[in-house]
Amino acid sequence: MTQPALTRISEHVYWLPPAKPDRPSLAVVVGEAYTLALDAGASAAHAQTFMAQLAAQNVATPQFIALTHWHWDHVFGADSLGIPVIAHAETAQHLARIATYEWSDEALEAHIAAGERTAEGAENIKQELPSPRDVRITQASIVFHKALELRLGGVTCAIQHVGGDHASDSSIMFILPDRVLFLGDCLYDTIYPPKRHYTRRNLLPLIDRLLSFDAAYVIEGHNGELMSDADFVRMTEKMRMACQLVEQFGGDERAILRVAQAQTGETPDEDAVYFIRGLITGREFE
Repeated sequence: MTQPALTRISEHVYWLPPAKPDRPSLAVVVGEAYTLALDAGASAAHAQTFMAQLAAQNVATPQFIALTHWHWDHVFGADSLGIPVIAHAETAQHLARIATYEWSDEALEAHIAAGERTAEGAENIKQELPSPRDVRITQASIVFHKALELRLGGVTCAIQHVGGDHASDSSIMFILPDRVLFLGDCLYDTIYPPKRHYTRRNLLPLIDRLLSFDAAYVIEGHNGELMSDADFVRMTEKMRMACQLVEQFGGDERAILRVAQAQTGETPDEDAVYFIRGLITGREFE
């Protein structure tokens, strides 16, 4: 699997962008006393690729991992690293639960049949970890409930639980003085059956909370582009507009797209349409 190169994005933060089949962004925060990894990766291979790239750039090996949420692609790599895991209390509960799962092809197919996993998600696991697969889930060593501040030496990582539609246990990491905001997948729609969707009740407060950090750079779990503060504001404005128009026009997608074009003077782009459709579907779950 081709993996993008590790990039230094600020004085204390290095970022490994996402890759196929479903490898999320990974990062490290390097302090004078400690180095912290942000998320553990989709597999031992993913995690070890990350470690190799850190070593190639003479970046200190992490002593801790902080997880954004419990989904497989963010946690499966932890076992190969053998370092303590930091997680929100709900994330820790999920880790304990999935540690009891079977991950064979047959078990994945059974999860699909039961509506507990998407076919696409199962296929990504099969590609990342060919059968027969031995999955061992590292449990959290340090558990927090609302927020946790880690002082690494000349740099601070503030971890906060934020929730959201994608995963109710989602946490974000804000690094100072670099002003880097590591989101994981918190701004994505739910991926589990019965339907992918966003809800206004979760999305609008989450947008407000994330914008309050005044980040200079924003890293998303599966976005290969590093976002500037201006990029992030533009994206959240599309989300906010989608929320407002779905509230006003309900499920009338044609009317929403027409009004969106009139308001912005441009045809709604792919992202805006995705947000609108996800929120229309999400009306069933409000």
